[in-house]
Amino acid sequence: MNIITKAVVLAALSLTIMFASFTPGFSAEIDDSTVFIEAFNAYQQKDYLLTLEKCEQLNQVFPDSPLRDVTLLLMARANLRAGENERAAKSVSLFTSEFPDSSLRTSVEEELKVLVNRLQKGEVLAANTSLQAAARKVRTEVLARERAAELKREMERAAKAKAEQERLARIRLEEERKEKERQLAEKRAKESIQAAVTLREDLWQVPVTGSGRLEFGITNKGKSPEDFLLSISAAKEYNAIVAGVERPDESIQRITLAAGETFRGLVVLTMPSGMVDGHRSGIVIRAVSAKFSDIQFQKETVVISSAPLVRAVAKLASQKVTAGEKLRYRVTILNAGSQSAKKLIVQLELPPQIIFLDAPDAPFKKEPDGTLVFKVDTIDIGKLAEFNLDVKIREDSAVGQELRGNVSIVNETLQRKDTFAARASVVVQSN
Repeated sequence: MNIITKAVVLAALSLTIMFASFTPGFSAEIDDSTVFIEAFNAYQQKDYLLTLEKCEQLNQVFPDSPLRDVTLLLMARANLRAGENERAAKSVSLFTSEFPDSSLRTSVEEELKVLVNRLQKGEVLAANTSLQAAARKVRTEVLARERAAELKREMERAAKAKAEQERLARIRLEEERKEKERQLAEKRAKESIQAAVTLREDLWQVPVTGSGRLEFGITNKGKSPEDFLLSISAAKEYNAIVAGVERPDESIQRITLAAGETFRGLVVLTMPSGMVDGHRSGIVIRAVSAKFSDIQFQKETVVISSAPLVRAVAKLASQKVTAGEKLRYRVTILNAGSQSAKKLIVQLELPPQIIFLDAPDAPFKKEPDGTLVFKVDTIDIGKLAEFNLDVKIREDSAVGQELRGNVSIVNETLQRKDTFAARASVVVQSN
């Protein structure tokens, strides 16, 4: 076995093992290593036309395959043996241009090198008609053998299939009869199961960080006792459970109802702290027959979060200021939510061009980094709180410089922090 043959075999087999180890169902898939092995085996059997067909398939489907180099060399050798001298030379030239540093260059046969030199000189490389005819003959004989073998196998399969079909037909008729009887009995049993889910409210508002309970009822409208499995479809963060009104803290998964009996239950959940005011989420209460999982009765409702919605507006008294000017800086905190905002901490970061002088109408604390901290006990729905600061524009502020600060609102109750950019002012030339 020469150098190129060894390299081809080792590369193909190593990739085959690798894909078989890491890819589930590898044997049923077509990949570059599989196609290459087919091409290589065809070459070994002197079926050069099939070799070329598989190589072309590999190049088209897997243009970036790591087998590209050995595939080009295999194509060159197969073209040479099939009498296609010009294609053989072009395959070698392509290999040389794409893989100039490949160690496999030393494995190229002298006959192929001669063809490449002739092609580079502009010579027209005539095909070897004898080799072409021989290649076509091999391909024809292989196809004929494959067809004959397949025909024989097909006749044997047909005879076995006929006998098996006759046997299975008898079994199938009996099974169909039994299945029809079973389906009819099941249909009647399913039709006898009737229930209704009712809700007290279609819209359900729950305060953020608070718990909520929604009453519902499940009534057995059938004529026989029935078991139902209870479940609720809701976002995971709600920690929602189904419970009975008598024991609201105990989750219930299964109930038994006599004919006409009603179960009075609760959906119990906790509204997460991260929910914004007015957030809507659908919740489905479901009762599934314990006998037949496809028989279910359900009702959907919407839970709405209720929370304060705090916004901050901070700005200088004028949008155009001059260096050294003294003026007011106003901070307004408003609540546009559906709950009162409580225990707010306002953190004000002034831009470095503004010097803080005083806050005459509100107590404050100044942090080491210059942040001003104010506290607000409560802002009711639709109300606001304001702070006025006395400030001065630095003397060295450059004309055209933009002044913009930040206001952060920390809601200790909801453990939430929101930051808002202050309205910008611009330093202008003094008159």
